[in-house]
Amino acid sequence: MQIALGGVRVVTLFCMAAIHAVIQFDLFSPQTDSDETESLLHSNGNGHMVYGAASGKAFSTLNKDTTSRQPAGWLDYFIGFQILFPYIWPSNSRKQQLIFLVSLVLVIGQRVVNILVPWQLEVLVESLGRGKMPYKNIFIYVLCRGLQGQQGILGSFRAILWIPVSQALFRRLTCAAFEHILGLSLEFHLSKRIGEVMSALNKGSALNTFLDGFAFQLFPMVFDLGVAAVYFLVRVDPFYSLIIIGVMWSYIYMTIYMAKWRARARRDMATKDREMDAAKMDTLMSYETVHHNGAVPVEVNRFEGYVGAYQKAEFKVLFSLNFLNITQNMVLTLGIMLVILLSSLEIAVGMHTVAMFVGILGYFTQLQAPLQFFGSFYNQVQNNLVDAERMLDLFKTKPTIVDSDKACDIPECSGRVTFSNVSFAYDHRKPAIENMSFTVAPGTKTAIVGESGSGKSTCLKLLFRFYDVTNGSIQIDEKDVRDLSVRSFRKHIGVVPQDTILFNTSILYNLQYAKPDATPEEVYQACRAASIHDRILSFPEGYETMVGERGLRLSGGEKQRIAIARAILKNPQIILLDEATASLDSHTEKQIQGALETVTKGRTTITIAHRLSTITKSDQILVLQQGQVVERGTHEELLVKGGRYREMWEKQTKTERSSESGEVSGS
Repeated sequence: MQIALGGVRVVTLFCMAAIHAVIQFDLFSPQTDSDETESLLHSNGNGHMVYGAASGKAFSTLNKDTTSRQPAGWLDYFIGFQILFPYIWPSNSRKQQLIFLVSLVLVIGQRVVNILVPWQLEVLVESLGRGKMPYKNIFIYVLCRGLQGQQGILGSFRAILWIPVSQALFRRLTCAAFEHILGLSLEFHLSKRIGEVMSALNKGSALNTFLDGFAFQLFPMVFDLGVAAVYFLVRVDPFYSLIIIGVMWSYIYMTIYMAKWRARARRDMATKDREMDAAKMDTLMSYETVHHNGAVPVEVNRFEGYVGAYQKAEFKVLFSLNFLNITQNMVLTLGIMLVILLSSLEIAVGMHTVAMFVGILGYFTQLQAPLQFFGSFYNQVQNNLVDAERMLDLFKTKPTIVDSDKACDIPECSGRVTFSNVSFAYDHRKPAIENMSFTVAPGTKTAIVGESGSGKSTCLKLLFRFYDVTNGSIQIDEKDVRDLSVRSFRKHIGVVPQDTILFNTSILYNLQYAKPDATPEEVYQACRAASIHDRILSFPEGYETMVGERGLRLSGGEKQRIAIARAILKNPQIILLDEATASLDSHTEKQIQGALETVTKGRTTITIAHRLSTITKSDQILVLQQGQVVERGTHEELLVKGGRYREMWEKQTKTERSSESGEVSGS
């Protein structure tokens, strides 16, 4: 019998080693299922990369044809997340490092208590009897139970200590991701969906939860199971160790195997959740457009479709979770049955006492908690890692516009701007600007006109270095902008856009945005120069008036004058006017033209003009057509030439005269 049992032990250990090897192979082998590894960043499907990152990737929208990116193995996850490690360890805080060490000591103390509880229970049962009252054993057992578990005194105290460390980690991750997004290039922000980015930014808590559970729950659980196997082997019987090890590895293997099966459903649910959030954000951001077109029922039905798709994916996740719970419970029930049968047999033959039976059963029951935790924890880890991939994708997205190694600052700027044989293309199949050259002398006014798509706005974006030129160079004071630090030369450039977007705060905050340390008097002077000071004072709350979402509580003219005042407050040497009056009525346009004359006086000004009547006093006018300068000169010179500019001028003049005559006859 002993030889037979010894043989069974050898075979069992061999099988366990084989199972362990299979598990390790499965865990660390890369997964290639593209559905399970949907990438946040992707190409546009035709071989050309979407604008948005150094790698040519952008946030995906509702396109399902994304390529495989993220391996699902644990080792691959840790390799992928190594970019976040500098934000995880509190290297600059000795206090938080000390808290981490104290928390580690408390975790070790919890492990010791877990061993003492079943042992003390056995001691207590043995000391019970008629006429006996073991106060000491009762007190020690109650004390150990009070210290035991995540909700016990030690666990709760450790959790309290860990709160500031956890908050600091969340703060570092979220703020770093937010700063990283703001540092990404314009092409990224033109291709992303705001709902996708917001969803990714909110995933810092998922990674935080994963790290907390991994450090203070998963490792202690594995330690508890290992100690239990050794405890039963040394103190009780090797068969109990075999049962513990068999149940433990069967439970873990089944959990991991089935969780990988659940991964596709979980990823699909996460994707549907992001799509639902993105659709909701898009609709709310377009509130006016929805009502202008009477599309409330359409949007509600569309959103209901997203909710339905999410709930279908959610059903699969919840169904698979409960199926996994049933399977796990069957494994644990089998383990308890084997322990009870073996222990009952040993009591029957006089090998063990009833007290030891209680201790063994209590210890095994106690081990169910970490095993059951592992089941939920592994699923939680999978969910958190899938969610945290969104934040990881943000960190992996690199800006295309960065300072070169030899970049220098430009403390002073005279305002000379030079385009030298500049060529640029958003898509290599169609150039936006081709071999363009011109010079803007310091303190002069240059206007750029042309039909839509001729490259006017692209010129300003290249000058502000939202993009880098493909060929040629752009120079400020005879220095290539690529050799200047971005932050440095942008301080000398002020922009008044066509559509001014204001933050949903006070007028004063929006004005001081360009110069946070500006005094109230400086703000008032800038507003007087922009002809908006008296209008602001007429509001009940003056400069503390809230402007509403995107400044919607202000009129178009008021928003434009605030943008002009903001540019004045910044006090740049170069002013870029991107059709700053194109969307305004004639009366408001004339008022703002006076403010623009004030802000541009003595400064280098480059204006993109829609109404040619606003640029007649420019020192030079550039006429663009299909990305090239076809005419240049003053207003009078271009009219004499009789080319493209004169054709545009006569067309606009005729249209304005017809409009004025129509108004007169109507009145």
